[in-house]
Amino acid sequence: MATFKIANEVAELLPKMQVVVVTAKGLENRTANPKIASHVQAVVAKTVDMFAANNYSNAQSHPRVALYRNTLKAVANVSSKKFPQSNESLLKRVLKEKQAGRPISPIVDFYNSISIEHAVTAGAFDLLELRTANGPLELRLADFEQDVFVPLDAASDAQPGKVDKGEILYAQGNTVLTRHMAWRKSKQALVTDDSTEVMFMSEVFNEAEPGPEPTALAQAIAESLQDGLQEFFGVESTAAFLGKSLEKLEISL
Repeated sequence: MATFKIANEVAELLPKMQVVVVTAKGLENRTANPKIASHVQAVVAKTVDMFAANNYSNAQSHPRVALYRNTLKAVANVSSKKFPQSNESLLKRVLKEKQAGRPISPIVDFYNSISIEHAVTAGAFDLLELRTANGPLELRLADFEQDVFVPLDAASDAQPGKVDKGEILYAQGNTVLTRHMAWRKSKQALVTDDSTEVMFMSEVFNEAEPGPEPTALAQAIAESLQDGLQEFFGVESTAAFLGKSLEKLEISL
């Protein structure tokens, strides 16, 4: 049985963060899904209108995007220009193109729509691959000397590269799955056409001090994930919430 845990040092650095985890099995990612394509376009149109209505001039103007940028700069000295989080990158593309991007796969397009809709980071790992690897999946600080990372777009013969000292990342053992939290993925545990069991996650940064229960935003993201999995894939799912305020930093997957 695989586990996922937030390291104590990350929980201390990000005490207002709550991580939403939704797991599902029986997913179909090989066949085009017109319902998801239509949903993504509707989310994009709604988002473009929302930015205009609120006079947000760019992605960074959205309060939630600004919160990610400012928080990670403060706690981990992350350059948002060099290492933008996935929500910022997606919203930049949406505002520039004003239409849904090129389809990747039903699962990826679905969780990207969650990120766009809520202006939060959202991603996924292949759960079966996580279970075959040694050790838990961890959201932790980098081990500068030991951790290695192979970018998703690297050549097949590319050598693993090092990570930055003090960065926050997802890893199993010393294999880095995602650098700078939600900046860039590796090939490990990647959602592919063959993926049928998936762990979805969203790192929710809260402006106010959260209480002992999931915040309204965290609950809304979990609901969007679970409702979408039922509507677009016809599967049930399980949701969990982790964070310092919840006094819960580890779950079984």
